[in-house]
Amino acid sequence: MTDNTVRHVIASLCFLAGIILYVAGYMAGTRGWWWAVISVVVVYIIIYKLVEA
Repeated sequence: MTDNTVRHVIASLCFLAGIILYVAGYMAGTRGWWWAVISVVVVYIIIYKLVEA
């Protein structure tokens, strides 16, 4: 894959992850699930590793 394709794939994955985290955060917030914040950290680490590669 070219650099441009990899950038688009990573950007798309980050966008999808952002949407999923927003929905999950909204649902967790209405239920009082404060521990769901841990998923944000996990997803951040995964995205950081993707960008680093």
